[in-house]
Amino acid sequence: MDENSKLYELETEDHDGFLYAIAGGLRLTPEIALSYWREIIAICEEKGYSKILLEHNFVEMISMQEMLEIIVPVGELLKGRMFAFYDRYGHYDVPEAGKAILRGLDVKMQIFHDVKEAERWLRAN
Repeated sequence: MDENSKLYELETEDHDGFLYAIAGGLRLTPEIALSYWREIIAICEEKGYSKILLEHNFVEMISMQEMLEIIVPVGELLKGRMFAFYDRYGHYDVPEAGKAILRGLDVKMQIFHDVKEAERWLRAN
């Protein structure tokens, strides 16, 4: 990867009633997380979505300390939205800690170990 390329990939798909986003790369950093969330929210606002399914595909997860540094700005971006989270690599400790903080910021978040379950939850709420 050259220095001008993004340090992550983001794919999005319109699903019935929500945006399905797959974000991935080698290592998640606070800057990368804020960047992909800004992209996702811009797409949601353009298309009128308030529900998001994020499939996380980062080999190395952000640290707990790094998550605490960015959780409020991410929460501001996600305020009033529903957010289902799935991680391909099984990194759930940091997102579980973030979930309580996000819920306090008016973000309805749920963590899933199966994408189909996440989709069902978004459609049912």
